[in-house]
Amino acid sequence: MRIVQHTIWISRSPEAVFDFFTDFSKASLWRQYVRTMVRVDHGPLKAGSRLHVTMDLNGGEYEFDLDVLVCERPSLWRHRSNEGDFNGYVEYRFDAENAGTRVTLTIEAKPVGLYGWLAIPLLKLRRDPPYLHQLPQLKRAMES
Repeated sequence: MRIVQHTIWISRSPEAVFDFFTDFSKASLWRQYVRTMVRVDHGPLKAGSRLHVTMDLNGGEYEFDLDVLVCERPSLWRHRSNEGDFNGYVEYRFDAENAGTRVTLTIEAKPVGLYGWLAIPLLKLRRDPPYLHQLPQLKRAMES
């Protein structure tokens, strides 16, 4: 079930956008609430890679490990969502368009159990606002 989908055009090549996107030292410049993102493993970034994420939420620190599901430079990134009552993912597509890149962010979630089904409206309300500003912030960070 699609929870969120946003898109934006960035005046840079898909390779440049993807490389900036995967430069986790810059994550706090454009990812809302993210303080740090650090690779937990070594070697080439690929499906199966893991990142440790530290976020500032509600005046406190929130930490979790992010599992990379797909990493296909320069066109596709997908990681597992961090929701207890849902199986899902967050996906970014990077498509060449008019000498730039069309970036599409999609969040998909499948409820697990009764509470998951009941919480779908809350998930949509909670996830859309923070992600609404993420791609414009990525665009500003890349084009400035």
